[in-house]
Amino acid sequence: MYCGKLTEMETIKLEGLSSVVDLSGVERTKRADLWTGAATTIFPGLSVNAMESDPNIGLIQHSRMGQGALFTIESAPAEVSYTPRGAADSAQFLTMMLQTGGATIAHQRQRQCELTHGDICFIDERHPFRLVGTENSQLLLLRMPRSLVISRFPEMEHLVATLIPARDPGTQLLSHTVMQLLLVARELREAQQQAALNAIVHLLGATSGLAVELENMHWRVQKALDFIELNLSIPGLTAEQVAQAQHISRRRLDQLMRDALGLSITGQIWSRRLQRAADDLRDSRWAGASISQVAFANGFEDPAHFARAFKRRFETTPGQWRTRARTLTH
Repeated sequence: MYCGKLTEMETIKLEGLSSVVDLSGVERTKRADLWTGAATTIFPGLSVNAMESDPNIGLIQHSRMGQGALFTIESAPAEVSYTPRGAADSAQFLTMMLQTGGATIAHQRQRQCELTHGDICFIDERHPFRLVGTENSQLLLLRMPRSLVISRFPEMEHLVATLIPARDPGTQLLSHTVMQLLLVARELREAQQQAALNAIVHLLGATSGLAVELENMHWRVQKALDFIELNLSIPGLTAEQVAQAQHISRRRLDQLMRDALGLSITGQIWSRRLQRAADDLRDSRWAGASISQVAFANGFEDPAHFARAFKRRFETTPGQWRTRARTLTH
């Protein structure tokens, strides 16, 4: 049965990840301080509280995953809190938490849920949160670029700290896929990692919470969002073309889009183009491309127009954005 796959993580060292912190060889009286310092360095904005002075376990393993990252964490009982740091243009993530052992209570945005073996919840790093480990816990974290997830599932903002139970078949499918990814993460090339990350983001829609939200969203909106994502790089993409592809009037589709997302068709096209350009300017794979090339690749026909729109959206120029991103990663 699938749950056995999760149990494997408690007894084997995952070849696909490298250890960042391992307390097993550290003197017990020094473990709490080392763990606190390491955790707050790896996750800026995090603080560790209410942890025993000589924890019996402590392990953090990590692998890059395209623009995201995979972590496995084994921790003694502790309480951690997080406060966002930096300006709005800093890298932001939405994190999937899979409980592979023990129990954790997650609090965020007036919501809370308790995770036990096999359960999942999502945490939005744009907002403060608190996690309470009530016993020795094992967690798998998949940090995904927030813009990548929200552009596909805008309703995710309303599902943070919401239990996605292990018994749900969609949860089992997602968990199984991520666990298999862990086993080969180190062997994947960067392009393969990004492709795998994109596939998992789409697979989020199979989980019960998002499936219900998607059922409640008008199907034409979903099809319009998919059409926009597939055609963003086409400079001449218009709201009329999006509506025609859905066999509906632009006026009606605009109304549906505004009701579901708070944006018109044109607003969604511009928002996604700007966000994807911002992501590309942070991406090492585009390091050799000029800002104009990034703009053209994302459907902008006039680099000067792109630069003005980018500054209005992010309150900085594309060049400054790229320079700051490079500084943060070195």
